[in-house]
Amino acid sequence: MNFLWNLIFKRKIRRDARVPLTQILEQVLSYLAKSEDSIWSDMEVEETVQLINKQLHFLKSSGKVNVSKLNYLFLPTAPLQEIAIENGWVDEYLELAEQFDSHMAKYC
Repeated sequence: MNFLWNLIFKRKIRRDARVPLTQILEQVLSYLAKSEDSIWSDMEVEETVQLINKQLHFLKSSGKVNVSKLNYLFLPTAPLQEIAIENGWVDEYLELAEQFDSHMAKYC
């Protein structure tokens, strides 16, 4: 079952998208490092950081990420936006989310 799950949800990211996607995720991590949990988010900051770090590891080592997990984080009113609102970096989040969506649409 794990094989099937990875086959469906883990996608290889094109080489030309890996660096920008890595940079976006690392910028998000830098904001999360200075953030506190939001009562509106269904994930705590630490849990979000762990998920992003795991996907970054996969991206750097194999070029594959769980696209559904990353897409979920960037949805409206999902964990990242709620944490960003709570911690005063919502404008920066919106810019990063726009970049993320653009890269995912072009390269995945």
